[in-house]
Amino acid sequence: MSKLCITLPPFAPDYSGAASALFDMGGLVVIHDASGCTGNYTGFDEPRWFGSASAVFCSGLRHMDAVLGNDDKLIKQVVKASESLDPKFIAILGSPVPMVVGTDYKGIASEIEVQTGIPSMGIDTRGLSYYGKGIQEAGLAVMKKFIAHNAAKIPGTVNLLGVTPLDFYINSNRDDFIRLFEENGMKVTACYFMGMSVEDLQPSVSASLNVAVSQSGIAIAKYMERRYGIPYITGTPIGDGKNLLEKAQAALEGRDLSFVPETGEAAALIAGEQVISNSIREYLQNRLGYGPVCVASLYDTESKEQAKGDVTVRDEHQLRELLNSGRYKTVIADPMVRQLIRRDDISFYPFAHVALSSKLHWEECRRLVGREMEEWLSTIK
Repeated sequence: MSKLCITLPPFAPDYSGAASALFDMGGLVVIHDASGCTGNYTGFDEPRWFGSASAVFCSGLRHMDAVLGNDDKLIKQVVKASESLDPKFIAILGSPVPMVVGTDYKGIASEIEVQTGIPSMGIDTRGLSYYGKGIQEAGLAVMKKFIAHNAAKIPGTVNLLGVTPLDFYINSNRDDFIRLFEENGMKVTACYFMGMSVEDLQPSVSASLNVAVSQSGIAIAKYMERRYGIPYITGTPIGDGKNLLEKAQAALEGRDLSFVPETGEAAALIAGEQVISNSIREYLQNRLGYGPVCVASLYDTESKEQAKGDVTVRDEHQLRELLNSGRYKTVIADPMVRQLIRRDDISFYPFAHVALSSKLHWEECRRLVGREMEEWLSTIK
């Protein structure tokens, strides 16, 4: 029963992450389900959906289709849709029911590619993992499909990895990130994935550095380091972005400028996405002289990004116990997390996150770069 969500909504799942990563790339994205998962993504996890022309379809999976494994029906539907849409690629995403019957997405995609001549991918999302895993799987699939070869590195260039509305909403954070780097002499070659096209994939391997601005970009950064020899750093631009810019410039020069958080008995807790939370902690400690801060990762966790004392939260029950343990006097988290707090001696600072509270609070998502963010952080006691 510890896995039961009583107060918080379910976090954005892997199929939403995969669909979000592919949203701007001009493909035909099909979620193989009975409408519920597709409706969850388009209605609650994708701020860009309203008024957009992106091709995200539901397969309309029915009971007997699942029982009998009627893959031919899905293939015919996709082939027919592709004839009128002329997409740049086709991606088939999974959901819980087809997972149970062992649907072969890669096999289905291969058959579709043979019949249409359009590059096709099967991505084995299951609805049982968080959105970051889906972003990673979709990103790796499309890279392997469209990046043909390595390229000579262009000095002073960077890719930004892990940029989707599930972490950063659509309030100019993407544009702010790009402008920040380019105004400081670092050309952004590609932004994985908001505003990215298929044509941006091949040039991206000429970048000299990858910056994973969220946890969902780390697996892609590791793959590009192994496959294309591009080093990476992690971090989200916060305030004037000085901390991250200095680390990026050092990495481009072959130096390591990693931030080591102050550890000890923490009186402050940041509960949220790991890389963003780490970057907020770094700003508080490095720029504002704040004491020890604990980061509680609510979604996927990269162990190398954890400092001593950090926590990986597995369920709502664990988070509730952590918040009310009496250890923390300051909490930074999505507004919905406030409902879990039962103590009167905690100062709560809301930091909205789409993957948690969805449209209930996504209009409250903050622009992370700029004076407004700095002023808000300065109010944290």
